[in-house]
Amino acid sequence: MRNLSDHTLSLCPHCLRKIPARKVTEGDSVFLEKSCPEHGDLEKTLIWRNHPRSYAEWSRPGSPLQPPPNHCPYGCHACNEHGQNTCSAILEVTHHCNLECPVCFADSGRDACPDPDIGFLSRVLRNFVERRGPQPIQLSGGEPTLRDDLPHIVALSRRIGFDHIQINTNGIRLALDPDYARSLKDAGATTVFLQFDGVTDDVYRRMRAAELLSLKLEAVARCAELKLGVILVPTLVRNVNEHQVGAIIRFAARWIPTVKGVHFQPMTYLGRYPDAPRNEDRILIPDILEAIENQTDGQLKVENFIPPG
Repeated sequence: MRNLSDHTLSLCPHCLRKIPARKVTEGDSVFLEKSCPEHGDLEKTLIWRNHPRSYAEWSRPGSPLQPPPNHCPYGCHACNEHGQNTCSAILEVTHHCNLECPVCFADSGRDACPDPDIGFLSRVLRNFVERRGPQPIQLSGGEPTLRDDLPHIVALSRRIGFDHIQINTNGIRLALDPDYARSLKDAGATTVFLQFDGVTDDVYRRMRAAELLSLKLEAVARCAELKLGVILVPTLVRNVNEHQVGAIIRFAARWIPTVKGVHFQPMTYLGRYPDAPRNEDRILIPDILEAIENQTDGQLKVENFIPPG
């Protein structure tokens, strides 16, 4: 049985034109269907499997999205047309990186464009505070710890008014450079958003092209010494690390109170990934919820998680 669930806006993956899209229910699955005036009907994308919680239960209540009078979703920044407040702003302070992860969606690498200077970053930070107030901010990249002046950027963010400053990092420099890690803490960093894909090195070899587990463990230990909070951030890939969801949660529990939570992220198929995946290869929110319950032997259950809204 096929039913129309909702309308929304999307982008053509070829020309990036803003186009209308439909959420369509077929059996126990929900697909996104869209058509571009230039590129025609596009392959439908699986966005939800109705297990163990239905899409209707999880979706935010409200009327279908209406096209705003500006250029969303092209990147209007913190404009006044957005219907929600910012939960966490992300500021990319570099496009350089010391890894070349096959699964990375960022346009980053060793030969990236020059880093934005402090003057530019200051203007962006002040502009954001003027428009949205001192919301939590994440300093990201690329790999932000490649900037020797990142502690200065953290301190600048503090002076401008941000009181929750998160560092989005692979953790390598935190593990290898204790003085640098301490300088971030002293400058006012509050949390490390730590890339953490699994508890065995075979996962890192496939996802990050390097054996990184020992460095991840050292980075967590370093943050514990400094009383710097950590959020573990696993990117989940089908047939690579989805079986370690429970093990990652148990690792996090052993490191309470340093580890504040786990932020599971299904892989995004763009950036360096060459082709769109088959629908059956996607990992979706209900798949993660089911894995959490099954791999923790029911200590965490699907009903413990509530939809956004």
